[in-house]
Amino acid sequence: QTNPLPRMDRSLVNGFRTVRLLNARDMNPFGDAINRPPPKPDSFYKPMNDEAFTIYSRNFDIGRIDLKSEVLYEDKSNPLWVKERILVNLGYGSESMDILVFSPRDSYGKIASVIIYPGANYFRTPPDVDEVNPGEYGLDFIVKSGRAIVWPAIKDSMNRISPMTGSSREDVTRRWRERLKAWTVDTYRTIDYIETRNDLDPNNIFYLGMSYGSLYPTHTLLFEKRFNAALLYVGGASRSIPPLSDGLNHLPRITTPILMLNGEQDYLIPKVVAERFYDQIGTAAENKRIVFYESGHWPLPRNQMIRESLAWMDKYSVN
Repeated sequence: QTNPLPRMDRSLVNGFRTVRLLNARDMNPFGDAINRPPPKPDSFYKPMNDEAFTIYSRNFDIGRIDLKSEVLYEDKSNPLWVKERILVNLGYGSESMDILVFSPRDSYGKIASVIIYPGANYFRTPPDVDEVNPGEYGLDFIVKSGRAIVWPAIKDSMNRISPMTGSSREDVTRRWRERLKAWTVDTYRTIDYIETRNDLDPNNIFYLGMSYGSLYPTHTLLFEKRFNAALLYVGGASRSIPPLSDGLNHLPRITTPILMLNGEQDYLIPKVVAERFYDQIGTAAENKRIVFYESGHWPLPRNQMIRESLAWMDKYSVN
């Protein structure tokens, strides 16, 4: 699998690159400096006061509804897991959502659930919902550990993609806010569904985000308090949308126990971006951990990733 690294980096990991121009004029388009506005300093981003945050939070108030859950099929063909596809009602815009559940073939009693928030490809060029395979991203260790993978098709992912275009900056911002609200509802309904099952433990639910899923849907952690802990693979703090945008910083209000696993050589999510998220979240120091590997954006070293992930979930599991 391709492991993207910084093009101008000369570390031992990346090596050395040279270019031979066939024509000197080929460099003409690159003669001028790139003009970009300087990034705003961290001091620009101020936490909302309690009164303002209370008003902001009203946009994310969610009530329980009849999910009208329907099992579309059960697939027992995999030697590791039983796969189910469930359809649930969401309660907004007449929309429904598929939830994939991958349960260990041999499990007894109620088991923990790990809700997956995937990378950008699941929001741009995803596989068919019936072809989703946790093993593709090395997540099969979750099932092997006796936990269930719960993979909802959250708004604008998998079979719910809609083009993210807008005629103006204001329109793009509005649609982002709608997406954040939808993700919050989708997460809420997913956990509501988990709570209806006799085989899934409502007291042991974990958030697992990968890349895109560790950058943007983490906004749901502001409002969804039923997660025992979160695991963020190659994630960090985005300045472009909440929880760090428009001069506002919601990160200090996230208090979920969080494990972050990142790559030293990741130029898509640079180290400073990961450290900004880690430093600014409100999680107590003893309940957060960040680890950097000598790797790029993805994949992370598998054995170390598995060891850290299982230890984190074990630490925050309720017996």
